Amino acid sequence: MSANEDTVKPARENDKYNVRAVERALSVLEVFAAERRRLSLDELTKLTRLSKPTVFRILSTLQSRKFVLLDKNDGRYRLGSIFLTLASTVHGSVGLGAIARPHLIALRNATQATVLLGALQEDHLVYLDRNEGRGPVRLANDIGWRRDPANYGMLGMTLMACLDSAEAERLLDEFPLSPYTEKSLTDRARFLSRLAEIRRLGYALELEEAINGVWGVAAPVRNAAGEAVAAVGAALPMAELNDERITETIARVTACAGAISSDLGYRA
Repeated sequence: MSANEDTVKPARENDKYNVRAVERALSVLEVFAAERRRLSLDELTKLTRLSKPTVFRILSTLQSRKFVLLDKNDGRYRLGSIFLTLASTVHGSVGLGAIARPHLIALRNATQATVLLGALQEDHLVYLDRNEGRGPVRLANDIGWRRDPANYGMLGMTLMACLDSAEAERLLDEFPLSPYTEKSLTDRARFLSRLAEIRRLGYALELEEAINGVWGVAAPVRNAAGEAVAAVGAALPMAELNDERITETIARVTACAGAISSDLGYRA
């Protein structure tokens, strides 16, 4: 044991009941929330004031249980999607899905569109909720386990637009753009410009780029820290595409995303 390992936490009244190995693991996990989402071994060693071998062993254990994930391209670690499951368990009825559901239903009722909620989990777009409208659009019947590439459709583009440029580039390296329809963007430079436009506008307008005959609008949902934790979208048939419908849908989708974000503690 090195001297610097004894300085991780100050002594507390009930320290005699604490397990030092668990405390060290928790100190590593806490750094991700306090500092940034992606950290190298050297950065974690410096921030936790633990020895590098100790931090490496902790990370290896956490990685084996999917509490952290290692990006082999840049050697940085990030928290795993298991924390979304744990958060939902802790919060019970006030988890993200429960908070979002009444807003999603209200959006579905107002637009008669099929409304989706999705998030990026382990570099994939995963659908968290679906509320089908009265129209012909039927999407994502496999809620909870369907995993699409991070760049797929309006939800994927919206979430990727909220990432830093290096992370977006990494995901494009891992999942090259595919022609889902004749209107899909497959040129990388144009796709990155599209992400910049979505970032500037605060929403994505998609016209048959993922599914033929379907257009939609999506907007990011943010937590109290301002991070985009999900995206909400409304999908409609091309037969309903007109300027008035587009304007109305953009307003309702962005308002829905804003309401969910507000309930999560976000303040613009």
